[in-house]
Amino acid sequence: MTALIRRHPLTAFFVLAYLGSWTVWSPWWLSRSGVGVLPFEPSFAAVAGINQLGLFAGPFAAALVVARIAEGPGAPRRLLDRVLQWRVRQRWYVLALVAIPLATAAGYLLSPGTALSPEDGAAATSVLVTTTFLVYLLGGPIQEEPGWRGFALPRLQRRLHPMTAALVLGVIHCCWHAPLFLTEEWDTARQDPGQLLAYLVLVVSMSFVLSWLANGADGSVLLVVLGHNAVNWALFSAGHLTGEPVADNWPAAIGLAVLASIAVVTTRGRLGHPSTRGGGGALIEPAPDVLAGRARSGR
Repeated sequence: MTALIRRHPLTAFFVLAYLGSWTVWSPWWLSRSGVGVLPFEPSFAAVAGINQLGLFAGPFAAALVVARIAEGPGAPRRLLDRVLQWRVRQRWYVLALVAIPLATAAGYLLSPGTALSPEDGAAATSVLVTTTFLVYLLGGPIQEEPGWRGFALPRLQRRLHPMTAALVLGVIHCCWHAPLFLTEEWDTARQDPGQLLAYLVLVVSMSFVLSWLANGADGSVLLVVLGHNAVNWALFSAGHLTGEPVADNWPAAIGLAVLASIAVVTTRGRLGHPSTRGGGGALIEPAPDVLAGRARSGR
């Protein structure tokens, strides 16, 4: 098994990420809250616990296990160090904390006839949305992104053009959520096939944007966690500010697709990947010492 993982680390990561999450989530999506195979309905606390365990058992654990087997004892530590890599150019913080949430929420907040009508006052609303941003960090992005953009993206980009890598990773990431679509509690619109298509567009567009962010921020997983979290937080905040829970994925999907298009145009399709094109069209990686120098300088 270890030899197989060493030969095919990317495939092993994706298989283990799916297997870990889907298995741990199974008491939820197989229960009466899901497809009804198991004869019980989990409480809210149980659902929250199962969801968190499934996130850790999926892309997070898969990345650490495969990195350890494929690259040696120090690989998991190097991956986790990138979760704390905060010294990057300020513009990438602006992308993660300003541009991404604005692109996600603008369609809801600016649609005709929409009025901002939070149930609580301005002070209470400010406290709620700020607290929610911090809580949401622990509800998915910090468990997912060490795997998706921390482990998988750099390896996909060694084999594929950055745009192709972003597309492949976006589709895989979207399909990984499949069991959650079977549950009652998951708060994502899925009432018709159009919403499923919108969710695919949303996640793939997010993949392009987060690939741009990861490459520009020298592989910082922290910045990608913040960017991913900003999408989830913006959806919650838009629903709270308008007084209506988000029941349509299309505004967020279109907003992120526009931001992804900006990323493609401004980087000429490279999504910030530190590479040049050889005569045969293959991507040529810079020397490792060049990349290390860029990381030390905060570029």
